Amino acid sequence: MKTLNGILIIALLGGSLVTSSAFAEKMNAETQDLVINKMERVLSTLERSDSAWLPSQQRLADLLAERARTRFMLEIEANCEGCKGSKDDRLKAVKIYENLLKEVKLNEHGPILFQLAHLYEMAGQTDKAINLYEEIIRDAKKKSILPAIVSRSHASLGDLLFSKSRFAEAKTHYQIALKDAGLENRVLTIYNLAWCEFNLGNLNAAIVIFENLLKDPSKIVRDTEEGSKYDAPFHTDVLRDLATFYSKKDITKKEIDTFENLAPADKRKGLMLYFAKEADRIGQKQAAHDILNRYLADSSLTKEERIEASVQLAQINYDRGQTSASIAEFAKAATALQKSGCSEDKCAEFQKTMKRYVTELHRSKKLKPDQDLMNAYLTYNKTFPSDMEMTQRGAQIAMDLGNYVMAVQLYRTVSESSSFSKKERQEALLNEVAAAEKSGNPALKREAYLHFIDEAPKGEKSFEVQYQLAYLAYEQKLYSNAAADFEDLAKDKNGKADLRKKAADLSLDSLAQIKNEKTLEELAWDYSEIFPLARTEFESIARKSLMNRVAAVANNPKSSKSDLKSALNSMDSRKLQNASQQEKILFYNNQAVLAKKLDEEKVYVGAITSLLAVPGISSELREKSLEQLTGYYEKKLDFKNAYVTALRLENSKISEKEKEFRLGTLADLAGLDAASKHYRRSLDAGLRGERSLVVRTRLVLTSANPVRELKAQAPELKQKPALLNETVLLVYAQNGNADGLKSVLDLKEMRKQSANLFIKKQEFYTLLQNEKAKIAKHELDSSKDRLMQKTIEERVKMLKKADRLQADSLGYKDVTAQMLALNLVSSENERMVKDLASLPMPQGLTKAEQQQYISILKGRSKPFLLKARYAQQKQQEIWNRSLGLSQTLRDYKIARPEIRKLLARELTLLNSIPGKGPMKDALEDTLDERQLSARDLTAARKVVAEDPANVREIEQLKQIETKIGHPLMATYLEARISHLQKGNSL
Repeated sequence: MKTLNGILIIALLGGSLVTSSAFAEKMNAETQDLVINKMERVLSTLERSDSAWLPSQQRLADLLAERARTRFMLEIEANCEGCKGSKDDRLKAVKIYENLLKEVKLNEHGPILFQLAHLYEMAGQTDKAINLYEEIIRDAKKKSILPAIVSRSHASLGDLLFSKSRFAEAKTHYQIALKDAGLENRVLTIYNLAWCEFNLGNLNAAIVIFENLLKDPSKIVRDTEEGSKYDAPFHTDVLRDLATFYSKKDITKKEIDTFENLAPADKRKGLMLYFAKEADRIGQKQAAHDILNRYLADSSLTKEERIEASVQLAQINYDRGQTSASIAEFAKAATALQKSGCSEDKCAEFQKTMKRYVTELHRSKKLKPDQDLMNAYLTYNKTFPSDMEMTQRGAQIAMDLGNYVMAVQLYRTVSESSSFSKKERQEALLNEVAAAEKSGNPALKREAYLHFIDEAPKGEKSFEVQYQLAYLAYEQKLYSNAAADFEDLAKDKNGKADLRKKAADLSLDSLAQIKNEKTLEELAWDYSEIFPLARTEFESIARKSLMNRVAAVANNPKSSKSDLKSALNSMDSRKLQNASQQEKILFYNNQAVLAKKLDEEKVYVGAITSLLAVPGISSELREKSLEQLTGYYEKKLDFKNAYVTALRLENSKISEKEKEFRLGTLADLAGLDAASKHYRRSLDAGLRGERSLVVRTRLVLTSANPVRELKAQAPELKQKPALLNETVLLVYAQNGNADGLKSVLDLKEMRKQSANLFIKKQEFYTLLQNEKAKIAKHELDSSKDRLMQKTIEERVKMLKKADRLQADSLGYKDVTAQMLALNLVSSENERMVKDLASLPMPQGLTKAEQQQYISILKGRSKPFLLKARYAQQKQQEIWNRSLGLSQTLRDYKIARPEIRKLLARELTLLNSIPGKGPMKDALEDTLDERQLSARDLTAARKVVAEDPANVREIEQLKQIETKIGHPLMATYLEARISHLQKGNSL
């Protein structure tokens, strides 16, 4: 039965004993003595009736108990029972606590009872301690004892019951104590609980407890005065006990894996060996074998540890009748020996022993050698490679077994060792090649060939092996390596002539397989000089390779500019001598592709022209060439040449409407009058849908009489009111002819569009300006009362009209109209107030009458003043924040030039209105922004023409085109961007 006394005494003394704050203090021995002496002197002067007597007694008992604990620890260290005075302090503390129980209140008994029980326990008075712990548990509620003390009482009671082999009762108290998450030295209670389960026959439950405890080593702590500290020795004890538990059942891989994973890295080695010995001791040989294998996998084992374990494992395997496993352990022992080395005497002893082991094994398997025997020879050879006799025997066994890799390996230990003669090494090299070739294994053959070439002297045999090595690469489809190796052999003048010519042919064939046309071409030209008898053959191959190489570079989208330039420069027309028509077509086609990619415009146009001039060129190729040329001009934004070239296309595969639409678009982008002709033809040919509507808008906007053309196209354009609305605005922006557009504006499809209000508000702006000028000219005539009255009435009438205009402005839902009207109302009403105040005082009035007159004037002025202030307030609200004005500013920035001039007028009118605020600042900033010019547009087009695939530059050009360029260019450029972003080339 597991004894806990040693563990529990240390653990309990290592932590604080009670929850009293007195023990939160840490004192050294000298301080403890000083404080206790002082307390004893103070108590000797106190009367029992003094209020300080009880707490002072308890404080003294606590100090004595703590000093007893400290002295007991020192006695354990010094291995001298009672030599430090712990017993006397304990007895004094017990006496005081027993007296205190008679004096203190019931609800203060808990800490004292617990402390007293602990002292009984330490003094060996077990029964008294048990009774006290039971009393604490029993009276916990009655005496209001702290839950922590109750939990610790359960744990301590469990320990005492455990020591008396009353495991079932101990288990119950442990389980209750563990319900307290704050239980001190919790890990010890868990540990004791596991042993209770074990002693009660609940092996699996005990194992589960230990496994769960070990899964989180951070919880394996001991509570001390300094806090909780990891307890490494205890961690090791738990693992050893777990090994003992496991040994009481069948040990499987699960238990081994779990134990290994739970063992801390720094202790794992010793613990695993302990586990193995436990398993072996109780006869679980398989388990011991498995555990030792794990142990031997530890790279930190020393030489002695590894050899010892290997021997032990070999013995276990022998006991189990596992010969193969025994040999494996033999190999492990040998490996350990190889790594660690040994003294000369020791090595000789090992060699003699191991040779006898292998020889005896060979004798037993002489009639039927097997892999076990082979492994034994390999192990011996690795350990003692200088034993020629054993190496040859092992190689022969490998050959007999068909294990040519092993044979090669063994022969190589001879051919690479300087301890053998040159003749022995040469023989071993030949045997190695023979074994590799017999195997049929390409990798093994290659390795043997390379080894032979490195080690054997140069000569005819060496050249043949080199050829076999190159041919092996060829068979394995390692054509790059084969080409290089065959080239070296073909150019080696010392080689056999027939093998050299074969090597030349195979080198070119290898290059053809990997499509390395450039090297193939260059090498074929070289071979035409090296092998004069085969000159014609090699020259023909060189010309064919040139065409293949150039075509590959031209058609490869990943070719670099340098690659393309190199390929283009290699297209020397002299290489086309005696070429067929087909070869010429291929030549010019590839030249055109390369020139196009390199932006070599002159070469590109020349290549296409030459291609078109080749007699007998097919109509299909002609169309393709013309299409390429048209596309090239488009890419360069040279729409005029693109249009002229496209006119030459027959385009038999596309419809008439598509052909005319494309021609119209190119002519339109080029600014040619022919655009209208092609657009109308495309419509006549049946162009429908979205594109037909775009064509109709272009017919309107490019017409000499856009109003008339708009009226003609409106019945179709009204299918898409938004497009018709935009077209109306652009036509209006061109000529300002609102009357001419009336019939189109009156269409029901236009009722909800912006054009009506936009055009009408332009007229409203003019009306407001005229009215403002008219009112501004009006003056009050104070020369005569009659005239003064008349002019005042005229002014009031004008101001009422201004009010009506201000009300009308709301109907336009336009911030500019509202601001202009508000400004008219505010400025003129404010002027009216000033004019009334400036009128002269009528003559002959008394003072009272004068005051009355001034009061009347103020009364008449007040409505005008209020109206002016209200209008100014509304203006200021707009200057502070206005979604409508923000939208107008955004519209101005992105509007077409035709519309922007109208918006510019609108913004200028707004800017003339006084005021301050964020929107006023934004308005001024917008008007101050530099406007794009034709020079900007020309420069941007030039950049894109020079770098047609640069998406960033195309985006920049699109923005400029949208604002001041051709109406179709933005859409055209957007299509190009989309094309490029999909990974396509132009």
